[in-house]
Amino acid sequence: MANAAGPTAPYDAFTINGYWSYGADPSNSTISLTMRGDEGFQFGAQQIGGDHYYYALVSAPTGQTLSTGTFPTTRFGDATHYGLDVFGDHVGCNTSTGSLTIHSLTRDPASKAVTSIAASFRMQDCVEARGEIRWHSDMAYVDGAQTPNSLGFATVDLGHTAPAQTVTITSSGSSALQLGAASLGGAVPAAFAITGNTCSNVTLQYGQTCTISVKGQPTAAAVQTATITIPDNSTFGKRTIDLRMTGRLGAEGTYVAEGPHRVLDTREGQGAPKAPIGSGKTLHLQLGGVGYIPLNNVSAVVLNMTVTEPTSAGYLTVYPTGVARPTASSLNFPAGWTGANSVTVPVGANGQIDIYNAAGNVHVIADVLGYYLGYDDTQTRYPAGQYWPTEPERLLDSRDPEFGGPLGPYEYVRIPVSYGAKFNPYIRALAVNITAVTPTQGGYVTAWPGTYNPPLASTLNFTKGSVVPNLAVVPTSWCSECGGNGYPSIGVANFSSGSTHIVVDIFGFYDDGQVPGGLRFHPLTPKRIVDTRDGLGATTFTGTGTKTVTTPASVAGDNTYALVTNVTGVDPANSTYLSLWAAGDAQPLVSNLNLTPHEVRPNAAFVNVGPGNKFNVFNAAWKVDVVIDVAGTFEFLPGSVPSVQSGSVAHQGLLQSSSAGAPQRQTLR
Repeated sequence: MANAAGPTAPYDAFTINGYWSYGADPSNSTISLTMRGDEGFQFGAQQIGGDHYYYALVSAPTGQTLSTGTFPTTRFGDATHYGLDVFGDHVGCNTSTGSLTIHSLTRDPASKAVTSIAASFRMQDCVEARGEIRWHSDMAYVDGAQTPNSLGFATVDLGHTAPAQTVTITSSGSSALQLGAASLGGAVPAAFAITGNTCSNVTLQYGQTCTISVKGQPTAAAVQTATITIPDNSTFGKRTIDLRMTGRLGAEGTYVAEGPHRVLDTREGQGAPKAPIGSGKTLHLQLGGVGYIPLNNVSAVVLNMTVTEPTSAGYLTVYPTGVARPTASSLNFPAGWTGANSVTVPVGANGQIDIYNAAGNVHVIADVLGYYLGYDDTQTRYPAGQYWPTEPERLLDSRDPEFGGPLGPYEYVRIPVSYGAKFNPYIRALAVNITAVTPTQGGYVTAWPGTYNPPLASTLNFTKGSVVPNLAVVPTSWCSECGGNGYPSIGVANFSSGSTHIVVDIFGFYDDGQVPGGLRFHPLTPKRIVDTRDGLGATTFTGTGTKTVTTPASVAGDNTYALVTNVTGVDPANSTYLSLWAAGDAQPLVSNLNLTPHEVRPNAAFVNVGPGNKFNVFNAAWKVDVVIDVAGTFEFLPGSVPSVQSGSVAHQGLLQSSSAGAPQRQTLR
């Protein structure tokens, strides 16, 4: 139409704007006027080659004649009202009132048939519509065609943005269409955003067009609507674009506890050839479709990675297949060492991850603890667990005289927790830091739900006299014998011919997805945010002290609550420990990483962040360097809980465990 000539007088046209938006002239419709008695007529437009049709039935008040002027209307008219009924495409209004302005009117003297008319109408009540009627008239008119009339974004998960859609407005009247500034309004304008706009404050001649593009980003798990309004010089006075979208709380970032379950052991040829990983070599490990892990829709996997028999000092970097190897370490080790670390890693191409060995030859063992779901627009509400950060607390310290001493050979302990009736029945896993302290012999610790024989998987490995921590996400079981009506619990077993003290600190738990709220995991290719050796994020600790770290904007945003990190202590001058917690909170009485002189040791940590995405790092004593790599974040989804506003979650109090009965010691059979 941009090159087509505009309508010329005399005009035949029918425009409707409001509940409908339709513009008819001889270029797109067959226009007709049929008399209905002497003082009424039917005016209509039938789309050429299409199914759309619109009609206006007009009649003078009872006993009166059609004449110029402005008159009130009802559907059928009466002694004081004109009759006006506008309908089309099987849609009308049985109770509409409004007004009719007849600007000009000519009639055949003999037949009294209307030979020309120019009129404007308004309908209200159950529909709102305004428009113009032209039949063989010299009076100009303004109109614009919209394609489409409204935008629907279907169902969109919270935290996601619906792709932008575009409306085109075309000037289709005999006079220019003058548009004002577009604005968003209606019920929930914050759920939509104008991404492109060539329609504000422009004048369009016949056939000229402008466009306005809109994206949707839901702010609540509900139906959300809004309207874009653009003032114009038509009878209606504006162009309107109705917007509609349904927000949904989907599965992305929720957690499925699945283990521990062994997926790799290079000593046995499980998951890879039976051989150590060589220096500078990368092992591709298939995880998608292995065991209980789905082939698709897995964003990240939580693993317990163990190295054994390294021929030299080195480190592993675990990262998603298909991306460049990041500058980050997942597990550092000296020659001859056997040890483990928890690793959260995004799943890459074809459901694989890569394990890179920096130096020497080393055997690697991997046990799956669970996985996070990715985005899938077909999933239903709350399909898996959300994460709830808690006040860091010590659940067990066998050095406490009340516990009765260290765990003996092949002895285990069941540890219950309680976060009240709102959470207890729905808790499915605990995020805990487990530390073996001064074992009398070498061995390993396994953490599991505690209700069946422990699986063939280690949570941490230790040597005689060492202090070894490791973060673990441990599935829970219901402990009916732990007091009261029972509590969620985990089991921690000592697989050693000697005894060892055990310390267990909790940092959070995962529910089963039935409790509104909670946090969702957002995976990242491991990214280094602190290296005190280079002054990145902080400087070297020279003794006892606390440093505050600001998480880069490339890692954390407005809705970030916590970081999933790997914290490495480098070359401490003497024994020390590190604690990490949200800036603005009191320092907890727990540790994240215990260090002995001149070692390089990592441990995973879930670190809460405070205002400005800041967190604190405390060093207990002596000089030490610290390296922190981030593998993901825990995010709050705005709109997932109506009572919680965006951005406020980071300032709410953390959950605390209440008494759940004493840990129970038992011997493995």
